[in-house]
Amino acid sequence: MSWDIARLVFAVFHHALPEWVRYPLLALGCAVVVHLGLGRLRERFGAPLEESGAEGESGAAVQESEADVR
Repeated sequence: MSWDIARLVFAVFHHALPEWVRYPLLALGCAVVVHLGLGRLRERFGAPLEESGAEGESGAAVQESEADVR
């Protein structure tokens, strides 16, 4: 059943769609796959550099406020 659906999607994609529609859809699909893959890698191996820098600044602000309270 799933093999038949995959063959149907493949046939529609390659035979029924004109090239000016097919190639942008293919590029969009590849970009989505790359984006999701990079997101999973970031989650698995640590935060991106932008977030780690922001945490350092907020951590310094928290330390200053704690020093003012004491």
